[in-house]
Amino acid sequence: MKRYLKKLQQQIQGSPCPNKLTSGLAALLLTLSVSHANAGALYIYETGSPTETGFGGAGMTARAQDAGTVFTNPAGMTRFNGNATLASGGLLYLYAPFDTSQETTISGTDGSTTEFFPYGSFAYIYSVSDRLKLGVSAQNNFGLALDWGTNWVGRYTSTQATIIAPQVQPTVSFRVNKWLSVGAGAGLTLGYLDAKLRVNNKEPGKGDGKMEYDDTDFAVQGNFGIMLEPSPRTRIGLRYLTETDLDFEDNPDFSRMGPLTGAITDQITKLDLGMKMPQSVMLGVFHDLNDKWAILGSVGWDQWSKFGYVDVSVDDSPEVTDELKFDDVWHFGVGAQYKYKPRWIINTGVAYDTGLSGKKHRSIEIPLGDMYRLGVGTEYSKRNDLTIGAAMDILWEGDLQIDNDSGGGRVSGEYSNVFMTFFTVYAKWQ
Repeated sequence: MKRYLKKLQQQIQGSPCPNKLTSGLAALLLTLSVSHANAGALYIYETGSPTETGFGGAGMTARAQDAGTVFTNPAGMTRFNGNATLASGGLLYLYAPFDTSQETTISGTDGSTTEFFPYGSFAYIYSVSDRLKLGVSAQNNFGLALDWGTNWVGRYTSTQATIIAPQVQPTVSFRVNKWLSVGAGAGLTLGYLDAKLRVNNKEPGKGDGKMEYDDTDFAVQGNFGIMLEPSPRTRIGLRYLTETDLDFEDNPDFSRMGPLTGAITDQITKLDLGMKMPQSVMLGVFHDLNDKWAILGSVGWDQWSKFGYVDVSVDDSPEVTDELKFDDVWHFGVGAQYKYKPRWIINTGVAYDTGLSGKKHRSIEIPLGDMYRLGVGTEYSKRNDLTIGAAMDILWEGDLQIDNDSGGGRVSGEYSNVFMTFFTVYAKWQ
């Protein structure tokens, strides 16, 4: 298998590194801003439950103030005496221009992934009894769509990439006693991958070839929660997301290939790529200081190192694993809530998430480093059963240096002043 991949790599991409073709494709699976994308690497708090935008994701597993708890911690549904609904929409702005350095050996433009992405979510809680609640939510908290242009220096690894995993999640929660509730959900996930790149023909006058790969896969991700309420003013929430596999299989579409490269790519009838949505643990605390002020905090861990192991199989050859050397990600957040007037509430929060990878192993398609968040928002109770809100969250990553191989040669440079901004509006009935 490795000998076959090395032959493909040497003849198609012209690079001395083995598995370059599949490494490039595997990296496309991970492309996001996001995750991006969002805090917690590619898990995006703001699109998973947009009311978290005003808090920067801080304390989300303990807050349970709207139907978004169906996703953030299903155990929190027991806090609602009746039914509850949340509907939201938002816009994500990603700014990530890439500037090449003189060490780059591939001709082309600098490239940029500066774009807008819309998102939305829905959640509903149904009270069966005082102790038993049912819920359902629809959201996408994983992935993004990126476009660098067809002539940028990293085109032999990626020109466009989309990976998303929208979920519909039915949930159930039960109040064991006055201070303990438990909940569970099944995230019915539809993974979608669409990856495009250029192929270095290495033949005079032939220019670049093109390749496209796309597929969908269905998976189920478990969502388990615990809510502790040691006092009426304090609650502690713990959520666990299970590790989930997404397996993509497609016959890559090659075009504009030269005679030599075409003879090789014609042999590829099937390419399997397997990736993991990693397991995640999040602990949150919410405490009412008095009738006007409340504070929040959270700490979390996502096993993104497992996301860096991508299973690859060409045609009927044995499967091999390509390691992208990612790190696990830790989350830390604090926030506050202020009841400004009887009908007005102001929310704010800051959060920090450790980097997915450093310069040495950072992929050119995944401009993710340390993430710093600042969120602010407001809510207005229009009437007793209806509240409307708006929030903004700025996610700052700064300058991210890149230095690696990209098919036809070396790509060196940096993504400059990378940041994401989330704008969210929502309404909740309860």
